[in-house]
Formats: sequence, structure tokens, C-alpha cells
Amino acid sequence: MSLLTHYFGVSAFRPGQYAAISHILNRRNTLVVMPTGSGKSLIYQFSALSLPGTALVISPLIALMKDQVDHLSERGIAATYINSALSSDEQARRIRQMEDGDWRLVYVAPERLRNPAFLAALKKVSVSLLAVDEAHCISQWGHDFRPDYLHLGAVRKLLNEPVTVALTATATPEVQDDIIRQLGLVSVERIVTGFARPNLVFHVHHTPDLRAKLRALRKLLGVVKGAGIIYVGTRREANELALTLEADYQIPTFVYHGGMERRERTAAQDTYLNTPNAVMIATNAFGMGVDRTDVRFVAHFHIPGTLEAYYQEAGRAGRDGKLAQCVLLYAPQDRRLQEWFIENDAPSRNELAALHRAIVSRARNGVARVSLEELARVTRLFEVKLRVGMLHLEQAGALERLDDEGYGVSFRVHALTDAALQATAAEVQERRAHKRTQLAKMIAYAESTTQCRQEMLLRHFGDTSEPRAKPCCDYHIRLARGLPHVTPAAGRHTTAADAGAQDDNGPASTLEATGILFAQGMSVREVAAKRGLSITTIYHHAAQLIARDQIPLRQLVSQQVEMQVRRAIEQVGATDKLAPIKYLLPDSIDYGEIRCVIAAVTRERTSSTPPGA
Repeated sequence: MSLLTHYFGVSAFRPGQYAAISHILNRRNTLVVMPTGSGKSLIYQFSALSLPGTALVISPLIALMKDQVDHLSERGIAATYINSALSSDEQARRIRQMEDGDWRLVYVAPERLRNPAFLAALKKVSVSLLAVDEAHCISQWGHDFRPDYLHLGAVRKLLNEPVTVALTATATPEVQDDIIRQLGLVSVERIVTGFARPNLVFHVHHTPDLRAKLRALRKLLGVVKGAGIIYVGTRREANELALTLEADYQIPTFVYHGGMERRERTAAQDTYLNTPNAVMIATNAFGMGVDRTDVRFVAHFHIPGTLEAYYQEAGRAGRDGKLAQCVLLYAPQDRRLQEWFIENDAPSRNELAALHRAIVSRARNGVARVSLEELARVTRLFEVKLRVGMLHLEQAGALERLDDEGYGVSFRVHALTDAALQATAAEVQERRAHKRTQLAKMIAYAESTTQCRQEMLLRHFGDTSEPRAKPCCDYHIRLARGLPHVTPAAGRHTTAADAGAQDDNGPASTLEATGILFAQGMSVREVAAKRGLSITTIYHHAAQLIARDQIPLRQLVSQQVEMQVRRAIEQVGATDKLAPIKYLLPDSIDYGEIRCVIAAVTRERTSSTPPGA
């Protein structure tokens, strides 16, 4: 305990810290899932001081590395970071000191582990502990997948499998399993302390247009005093909202998004962290590792893509344990942005082939050296697609990464086969189908008027504990006050007493409203336009209605398309994944039609209804 007091200035561990540290010191691999602000970093920092050798910490953000290293250095702990923000000479100096064993903790970004020279130096180091921070980034099923994290399992083997701790605040049981698998961990101890944040109050305001959003935001800013974060969907909206709020309020307002230069982002973040009552308007590029404890509210101007992303971002409020507000401003049409992100999260088959050709054309003696800027200019792909595309080409065996210095990447080039392209395309479609499911859960949360929001969030993460906050969300606030609940899609009022009579799959009226319009003979596009929802969402509704035998399949899917989908289902032999079925079908048949046929097939298998009903 003297070590804890001397270096960290506290006299006792927080819940989960002692158990995790005990496992690590007993050389047992450990997965730690603890809420934001609960002290995950102390686990590997304390363990590093208690173990011989050097702890290697994988962290995704340069700003976070610097912040943690500065705090450790102030406490007299030998720690450093090595990243591209340093000069070449300074990087070389710190690497030499690492080889000499001068550092107890060394922080690096995952892409640093793609550098052969750095890996050669690292093999000379006695690595006693591998700590993977923000470990959900390794999972392709998580909300913040980073391709460079996928190589950590191979690096761990290269280092003779040191004891490993993976840490995250937001991971469903599925993502937890994927983290363990990707890192190649065996006999893993899990420390999951729960996901509840008793000091946070969750609200959803139904704001059908920009004017309604601004009204709700002005009300929030007028009631809640103190620092805040407002998340928006795009860079343009961040800039525009900042101008609007600066004109209306005399509060310090800052902007942060991925389109800004690194020095601009750093300056905005540092100034925000040190300015009382400041408001940061940002895309999801902002927040990971931001150490401001007095944030009194987090507002989402647009709906995020997953509940994990929402809970992580909202969880940046109230890290000091005091009351804080988490507000989602929801408009059904906002989901279209997330649907666009899903459809553009990876290069298409043709784009992937074009990227491979661009890299091959720059090869000399079988080796190509390229930069992201050059490839973006030639292929017209933005950075995320480029990085994911290069990962796919590596996984397909068409590229073999030799070096990564930040300003350029070297590859040994190989042939790209049609079979590899097909397999990659199927994987991309499977991942997108998963993301659509996650988005549907996020929308169900936003549209719910009959459930406790904290309970919905806890159950999503597999946490069966009861919310401890009183009240914890807008549902319970209205239930104390005896106010009616308004279902947003159709304006139907329900009291708290009869709220439980609604559909278990979400607000009864949103599905019913779609069904009524289908009963009037409308097409999918007509229903979507009438309700102000996306075609994808209406197809989800249609599939549910078909499964319940409330609308006929033929109203949405032609006989020819139905037969083609049924044949594809028979070839695949299963209906749990859409991507293999889609692969066998023409491009003209979309996922919505496939879902509808699957719903009919599933219903037939559980009843005597004839095919094609």
C-alpha cells in the first residue's frame, strides 16, 4: 500500500483495481472492463512498478500518451512515449534508452509495432507486461475498430507472450470474447465491474428538424451550467454549430474534428481542458483519453451508430462523480448519416482492385513505397477507406508490409486473386450487416418511451444490475411526475400506468404506423417518404411484419426476386448471415428484399403457411 500512496497519492484501491493487479502480478492474462473514470490506467501503471523489466503500453492517441507520461514523470516514475510527433533523433535516443532498460513504462501507438527497426529493438528488451489500452479497438465487431490493432496478437508472440492486460470501458460480451481471441490470450481472468454510472441522467429529446434541435440545445445550455461537450455528425456541422452558439451565448466555445491540422486539434483540446465552463463542439474524433472530470453535460446533436459509441461518449460527463446530464437530440432522418458511414466503411471490390493496381504500379523489384496522401490522390479514396483497404489486401496475401515510418509505407507486392476479392467482399458485407443491427439497437433506444434508459444500456453490455440513480433518465422523471408518455412516430399518448402494454420490440406505434401504411398499398419508398425514415429502416419494419404474417411478402418482393433469394438460401444452407446469400445474387437485389424473404422462410418453418404467401 505504501507504493500506492507514494506514487499515486491515494490510500486505497477502487473496486476492481486490486483484483486485476493481483492477477497480473501472478502472471495471469487479464481483461479489464471498467467504466470511464474508474481508474483503469492505474492498474497497469502500478503493475509496471511491481514487476521487473519494462511495461509496453499500447495507446491509440498521441495526446493521451503525452498526458500520462507527463503525470508519471511528475511522480518520479521512469516513463516515456515514442511516436511520430518526435524528431527522428529524439525517437532514436528514447529507443536506445529502452534497449538499456531505462524505462519502466514505454507508450507506443499500435502502428509503431509495424516498424521492423522498432520491433528489432523491442526484442532486446525485457518486456514484463503488455498493456493494451482502449482494447475494444481490436474488435471488428466493436464501435471503434482500428486496423493496426489487429497485429497485436502477432507482436505478442514475437515478444514471447508476456503477461497481458487488455482494458476498455465499453465492450459487450461479444466484443470481450473477440478481444481475447485477437490477442491470442489463454486462461484469461475477467474483471468486469459493471457499467452503471449512477451520477449520469440520460435524456432523449425528439427533435424533428434543425430548429427543434437548436431550441432543445439552447434550453440545455440555459439550465445546465458548467463545461460540456456537444457531439455532431460531420465536420461542417461542428463549424456551423460553433458559429451559431457563439452568436447566442457568451461562453467559450471550441471546435475539434479530424479535418483540422494536428496542432490545431491539440491547441483546441488543451485550451478547452483549461478553460472554465467551456463547451467543445466535436465529431467523434474527440474524447478518447480526454482527462476533464468536471464535464456537466454531453449532448449528441445527431444519433451515433452504436450504443457502445453513445455510452462511451456520453460517459465523458461527470467523471468527478457529481451529477451530469447526457442528452440525445433525435430526429429519425439523422440515421441516414450513419447508414452512409456503414455503406462507405470499406472500399468496394472495384476500389480494392484499383488500390492494389495503384500500389503495384509503384513497385520496383517487387517492393512499393507509397504514402497515404499519394494513394488518396490517385484512387480518390479517403483515409479510412485507404487504411481498411490496405489491411484487406494484406489479409488477402496481395501485400506484405515491410516498413511503416508514418510518412510512407513499404510493401512487397503479390498477385490479387479473384477468389481473394470475393472472400473480402463477403467479409465486408457481413460486417456491414452487423453494423446495421447495431444501428437498429441505437434507434430502438432513441425511440423507446416505455423503458428505463439506463437499464437498456446496462442490459446491452450484459450487466444485469439495477440502475442505482434516482431518477436516472427521462422515463423515470416523467414516471415520478405522473406525466403522459408521447410516442414520437404517431403522437400517441400513454400514461405510465399503461406504458407496459406496448410492443416489446420498441414503441408499438412506430411498427404499427409502418404496417398501416403498407395496408394502404404503399411501397417501401412511399412509406419511407411518408414517415421521414430511411428505406433500410422500413425494410426492417417490413421483415418484422412479414414474420408476424401481418403483410404479404408479395407486396414488397416480386416472385422472380423471391425465387432467386430462396435458391441462394438453399445453396448457403443458413439464414443467420446475409453476406453469403447476397454474394450469390445480382446487385439489383438489395439487403432489404433479402431480409423480407428470410422473414417469410423463417415463418414458414415454424408454421404451415404455404411458400410465397
